[in-house]
This record gives sequence, C-alpha cells and structure tokens, in this order.
Amino acid sequence: MGLRWTSGERMSKKISRIRIFSIRRILLSCVLGLLVPLSYAFALSEFSDYTGRAVPDFMVHPFGWPRPLWIFLMGRQPLEGDIIFGIIFLALCNIALYGALIYIALSALQLLKHKPPDPALPPPPHL
Repeated sequence: MGLRWTSGERMSKKISRIRIFSIRRILLSCVLGLLVPLSYAFALSEFSDYTGRAVPDFMVHPFGWPRPLWIFLMGRQPLEGDIIFGIIFLALCNIALYGALIYIALSALQLLKHKPPDPALPPPPHL
C-alpha cells in the first residue's frame, strides 16, 4: 500500500520558496503604475491652478517622457486627431515604466521579509 499524507503532514512539510512572478504583484504594479503618474499630474495641475503660474517643463517629464518617443515613432508632430492614441500611448508607457519599478520594489520587499525554513534541529543527546 502507498503512503497517504494527511493535511497536517502536508502543512509540516511546507517548503518555503520565493515566487518570482506573482499575479497579485503584477496587477498591483500595473494599477500603481497608472495611479502614481496620474496622481502626480493631478497634483501639478492643482498646484498650477492654485498659484496661477504654469508648471515648469522639468516637472512634467516624470509622466510626459514618452512624448518625444511618440513623435519619433510617428515621424512627425502629432495632430489633433492623434490625441486619443497619444494619451493611450503615454498611459501604456507610464504603466510599463512605473509598473516595472514598482514590481521590482515589491519583489525586493518580499525578499527582505522572506524567512528561510528553520533547519531541522538535531535530536537531543541521550544522557
């Protein structure tokens, strides 16, 4: 007869390992990759409205960086008809960049919190 494992034995034999790809981490990274630059852009917009001054260009680069790439890929300056595609392109590029950075940060956080399994203690000596 074969050996059968009970649920308690399965729990005690649990192997501690780190997942490189986690669906939850990927989804959280994508959501935060969209929300981080979007909230930054909203904060700049509110600041600009409150002070009545235009925001300097260097403060727009953290979320507007894909625009030169978009112009390079199109081979021309964008027209008004291209604005929907441009917004989608900017959002996807920001999700890719900031999502990757957040994914790396979450993975590093998991590595720091990871505890290796306790090694089996040797049996006590018989006296």
